[in-house]
Amino acid sequence: MLEIGRVCVKTSGRAANSICVVVDKIDNTFVLIDGNLKRRKCNIMHLEPLSKKLEIQKGADTTKVLSALQKAGFEITQKRPKKEKVKLQKDEPRKKSKK
Repeated sequence: MLEIGRVCVKTSGRAANSICVVVDKIDNTFVLIDGNLKRRKCNIMHLEPLSKKLEIQKGADTTKVLSALQKAGFEITQKRPKKEKVKLQKDEPRKKSKK
């Protein structure tokens, strides 16, 4: 079973090969992960546990998880920036989508 603070590598999905930390145990099949990816619920079958375990509390926020990963020697990549909304000027026509 994966315990809180266990460092893992995500093995499947969009965030495959990303370093993550188990933040909370949901049930026997799912855990809550955070780290070099978006915080999310994950099936334990999609995680490969590493030998490192971080000293974090249950439900620790993202900044605490990332700082603990940096102290443990893991490289932290920037998370995806939020998309900026583009405002159109009143004179600019809107582009019609092709169907």
